[in-house]
Amino acid sequence: MSTAAPQRHRVRRTTSRALKLAAMAADLASKRTAPPADAALTLEGDRELEWTFCQARLIDGPGTTLDFGADTGLLSVAAAHRGHDVVAFDRLDVTHRVLHPRVTKFVADILDRPLGDRVFDQIVNCSSVEHVGLAGRYGSFEREDGDIEAMAILSEYLRPGGRHILTIPVGRDLICAPQHRIYGPQRLPRLLAPYTVSEEQYWVRTAEGWVPSDKGTALDVQGSASFYGLGLFVLTR
Repeated sequence: MSTAAPQRHRVRRTTSRALKLAAMAADLASKRTAPPADAALTLEGDRELEWTFCQARLIDGPGTTLDFGADTGLLSVAAAHRGHDVVAFDRLDVTHRVLHPRVTKFVADILDRPLGDRVFDQIVNCSSVEHVGLAGRYGSFEREDGDIEAMAILSEYLRPGGRHILTIPVGRDLICAPQHRIYGPQRLPRLLAPYTVSEEQYWVRTAEGWVPSDKGTALDVQGSASFYGLGLFVLTR
């Protein structure tokens, strides 16, 4: 009996087993080194980008600043250090850890127009207006165009020639209630309508971090309740 056939079978089995093992090894290696499909879908670092943008564009005093959505007052204190008298405005009574003598806390709803006929040299609006009119977060109540109304009211509080520093989520138009709105080709022009845009930047998040982007790419980001691009603006009246 010839032994050639069994040897050929053994060679084929050995080759097949080796190929399978190589494929398994490659698959395991790829799982170890490749990030998950949604690994880039994170907002990590967004606050550092927004805060530094706002701080870099604060004007020197003497002057007055309305910090809209002031939260703990970080940017209020930054403006005070630049020589401004600051109204730290928020819907909620948030504890301020730094009690600067030039910062006054003011708790109210912007849609009530609570500041009367006051005007300010500068408004800081860092990731705040997108929440106005979305019930269930930050004490807001439901109002379909609350954000659009808020921007119009804020424009009345800004003196002619004043500066409105704004940061917002951007991408394809989307309302992710109660978290935030995302501003795209439809809603972004409505939000900015009362103002002249003197500076605009767009950023997108990659697996490596936040990178500058052109407007078209940023407004095409498919956002969600936990992900979006960023639009950074300096507005004037």
